[in-house]
Amino acid sequence: MKAFSFTAEKGVPQIGIEYKQEFYNFSLAWEFYKKLKNKGQGPELNFLQVMVEVDFFHLDTFQEVVFALQKVRPMDDLKLKPPYNFLPPVGRPQKILCVGRNYRGHAEELGNAVPEEPIFFCKAPSAMIAHEERIYIPPDTGRVDFEGELALVVGKQGHRIKEKDALDYIAGFSLLNDVTARDTQKKDQKSGRPWFRSKSFDTFCPFGPFLLPKEAIHDFDLDLLVRLNGDVRQTASSSDMIFSFAEIISYISKYCTLVPGDVIATGTPPGVGELRSGDTVEVEVVEIGTLRNTVE
Repeated sequence: MKAFSFTAEKGVPQIGIEYKQEFYNFSLAWEFYKKLKNKGQGPELNFLQVMVEVDFFHLDTFQEVVFALQKVRPMDDLKLKPPYNFLPPVGRPQKILCVGRNYRGHAEELGNAVPEEPIFFCKAPSAMIAHEERIYIPPDTGRVDFEGELALVVGKQGHRIKEKDALDYIAGFSLLNDVTARDTQKKDQKSGRPWFRSKSFDTFCPFGPFLLPKEAIHDFDLDLLVRLNGDVRQTASSSDMIFSFAEIISYISKYCTLVPGDVIATGTPPGVGELRSGDTVEVEVVEIGTLRNTVE
């Protein structure tokens, strides 16, 4: 089961799940479940981030609700019917942290040395957009590139997390496009300034559409694929990363406390390329889904 955030009528955020290739309203399912189990004033579950923050985002949670309801009632009325719109799965992360040059080929294609320790930087949360929203290229910005990445969402607060324990701090996995104003980045690098502004223009952080519970992944060797206008431009396995998920979490937590809902993008493989108006870029991991955005 994969979870997602969406809005339908009246624009109220809700939680959805993909189950057996159908989309269901989990927020509504939860309300039926509470009545079935006499949970009375149980929490309202309209925000996926709240589930993460209160340590309620687990595969078992979704399975328990769906399987219990299936025993006593049909599920057809819980199926989502258009129109509805995806939202970023986690809508208000305290931090979006990205790992740079975490694939040897990407470091080499940009003429950079392979790092001896993780390089990480921030994107502004205000840059986030959802699946199927448009990426806008600001005027007079120069070249803007796509960078497809596998992202993880932090599920527990932690500081100086030991590498052997680091995977316990993951709530789930999603997809992120680290859109970058490349000419701006190069200018800032040359003058010794940080990368923040080149990474943080509005719409430069497509994220989603699904958040897959960590427990649903049996093998952390995940294959990432990025297409531009239908042509494959980036392919890699997470096993190709220079620094693993555990190493990334442990390293970053030495410098800043990670909190539930934080997003960590784990790096992009070689093959990044320029975005132009009218392009469609897709980031895909079969187990997670496809993040698709067009360019204005």
